[in-house]
Amino acid sequence: MQKEQILQVLDWLEAYGPEEGEQLSPKAFGLWLQRQTGEGANSSPESNIDGLISMHLGFMANYAAFYGRRVFKGSELYSFTDWAFLATLSQAGAMTKSALIQANILEKSTGTEVIKRLHRQQFIREEPNPEDRRARLVLLSEKGRAVLQEANERVFPLGKIITGTLSEKEKQSLLRILQKLHAFHAPLFKAKDDEKFWELFRQNLP
Repeated sequence: MQKEQILQVLDWLEAYGPEEGEQLSPKAFGLWLQRQTGEGANSSPESNIDGLISMHLGFMANYAAFYGRRVFKGSELYSFTDWAFLATLSQAGAMTKSALIQANILEKSTGTEVIKRLHRQQFIREEPNPEDRRARLVLLSEKGRAVLQEANERVFPLGKIITGTLSEKEKQSLLRILQKLHAFHAPLFKAKDDEKFWELFRQNLP
């Protein structure tokens, strides 16, 4: 059996959970697997592959968070999200708080807490917004820039771990797919349009 096939089976085993009171058995697992892969009598292959893609994207987010906690242990940064905020400011320069939060795909309340934490640590500073006197811009402080540079030495090897055994060609292909998904989801997230979301949801009901 190929290594990739073994890893796939391990992924399925990790995702499988017996019903309460049900004993783990090859037969029960086989029936569950048929449903997941669209091979059951009442299965829809199209809907199952969408579900499996969503599940594995969730797995990848969990793996990244798992590794990130270890990479930043002992660091001045709290999490991978803190690094992402600083990296965004490093690339984009001064931004409004809302734009910074949007750029990192976070809810406003969660993103505001990240900004407050980075400000307390003096990794970012604020300045007046020349286009809006009521608003403030946030930007990297010198301390934040130094912390970011140190953190980059941890993050870049982490990226190599997360992409695993993918070849360069596979990485390019995966990046194009993820960018396409991002282009689809970003406007929905930015608009915070619940009506549009539920309209899409109803369109995709079986």
